[in-house]
Formats: sequence, structure tokens, C-alpha cells
Amino acid sequence: MFSVPFPVITLFALLILIVMALFPGKKRHNGTLRFLIACTLLLSVGTLRWEYESVMLRNIQSVLAIFLPPFAWHSFISMTENNKQRRWLLLLLPPTIALLIRMFWPAATDFILFIIFTGYGCGLFRIAWQGESNFTLSRLAESTHPVKMAFLAGSFLCISALTDLAVTFDFCITGGKQAPGIIVISQMILLPLIAAAIVSAGRTAVLVNNKREETLPQSHVVPAGEFEEIYTRLEKQVRETQIYLNPDLTLSILARKTGIPARHLSGAVNSVSQCNVSQWINGFRVERAKELLLSTQLPVTDIMMESGFTTKSNFNREFLRVSGVSPSSFRQKVQSNQVKNSGMH
Repeated sequence: MFSVPFPVITLFALLILIVMALFPGKKRHNGTLRFLIACTLLLSVGTLRWEYESVMLRNIQSVLAIFLPPFAWHSFISMTENNKQRRWLLLLLPPTIALLIRMFWPAATDFILFIIFTGYGCGLFRIAWQGESNFTLSRLAESTHPVKMAFLAGSFLCISALTDLAVTFDFCITGGKQAPGIIVISQMILLPLIAAAIVSAGRTAVLVNNKREETLPQSHVVPAGEFEEIYTRLEKQVRETQIYLNPDLTLSILARKTGIPARHLSGAVNSVSQCNVSQWINGFRVERAKELLLSTQLPVTDIMMESGFTTKSNFNREFLRVSGVSPSSFRQKVQSNQVKNSGMH
């Protein structure tokens, strides 16, 4: 009998990711946590199933596999303002139907899993294709991450679907001799990568008192010529309110505070400033950081926090993008120029 080594290292990595999802305090993303737990259970049960050839474990594995893609999809869709009723319908209805079909037609399990994994994988591709403006509940400072991670997770789900298809063909051709190896190897490669993708995206989600920001009603499409007027009003409000100093600022919050629908807001910024909203907001933050670097002796880390940034890597990257130098180099360069000027006088 083919004996599958228990993937302790993979399970350990997943447990680390679960701990990461458990302890970001108020920024915990529950969809991430559910998905990671499902990954861990699926990998454990799947490995034990091929080791002991248990019918009960096979049934448990099939049920977990049915619910894994919806959890992955929900982890990303929950960062958007898509219709909540439709979201829950798409989350619960397909796996429920799949379970009912499997209950009365067990032979169709492989086909069901292929459809479930492919369907939600394509759903993640669609979310990613809509761009970062769709992730209105994600921090603007990290708005590009969910797009990349959604595309990555969608790719992995589709690859998993192809793996199931390969296993099905293996049973038809060789009686399943290669199936254990195909399944375990694919899970050991894909599950940790999917989990890492979900964590990276989930940590950017912002929850305020466990409630989403209010969704603004959709309005008519704005002609391109009106974007400049919207942009002027938006820039004035952002400068006056200094809303960019909020480290948890999202497109949803910005839209609600300024009274401009998120899509119009994003379109105006893209059209006039030729950059995305995240880069635009970070431009204001960099301006604030420059002021503090020039007028105070605060450490760079304190200035980072005072300017609305949350991570040093993002602060340094955006400061370099806008100014062409790092924050420390900027301060040293200015101080050096001041010394030279004072020496000349």
C-alpha cells in the first residue's frame, strides 16, 4: 500500500498563519481565519484518508473540499461593497447544492469538486479584474495587494480543479495508483501558498466596530469632462480635513467623508492625477512627512506614524517614489544644504 508521509512542515506553516490571523486585534479578518482552519483540516484529513483508506475520512475530506473555495472567495469579496444578500447567496447556495447532489449521487463527487473549484476560482479572477477600486474596504495604503492576491488565489483554485480532474482520469486509467501522490503533492504546494495569499489580503481589511462603512448609492456615470471639477472639490476637502492622516483610510471611508461615490472618486483621481487613489493619498502623506522632517527632530519612525503610514517599508517605498530619495537621505540633504548656506553667511 502506498504510504503518504504526514506533511508536518506544511501543517506547521499553516498553524503559524492561523496565529497571524488570530492576533491583529481589531483588524482581524474572520474570513481569513475560517479559510486557514479549513486548509489545515483539509490537508490533515486528506493525508490521513490516503494513509488509512477510511470511508469516513473520505467523506469528511469531500465536504471540506466543497467549502474551501467559498471561504477563499469570501475572504476577498468581503473587502468589497457588493450586495450583501447576493454575497451570502453565492457563498452558501453552490456548496449546499453540491452537498445535496453528493448525498444522492456520490459518484458525481469529483465532477462537483471540479465545478466548485473552477467556479470560485473564476469568481476570484473577476474580482481581481475589476481592480483595486473594487476593494473599497481595504486600506488604501495596501490597496494593490488584494488584487494580486485574489488573482493568485483564483489561479490556485483552478489548478486544484485540474488536479482533481487528473485524479479522476488516473482512477479511470490506472485504478487510482497515482492518485495519493497527485493529491498530497498538490495540497502541500498549493494550500500554504493560498493561505499566504489570503493572509496578505485579509490583513488589509478594516473592520470598524465589526460593521462595514455605509455603502453609498450608485449614481449615474460621470462624463470624463466632469472629472476635473470632482477632483478639485475632492483635493480641497482632503487637504482641509487632513483625512489622509487616518492610517486605516479606505476608499469607502473617503467616499463617505467627501460625499463622492467611490467609483467617481477613483475615476477623477485616475483621470487627473494619472495615478491610483492609494498613490494619490500617499502623496499627501509624503508632503506631511517632509514638513515634519524639516521642522522637527522626531525619529523617522515617529514621523512615519504621524504622517498616516502604517509600515516602514511602505513609507520608504512611497517616499522614494514621490521624492526620489529616502526619508533619512532627504533630511540629511536638507540639513547639509542648511549648513552650507549658513556657512556662506
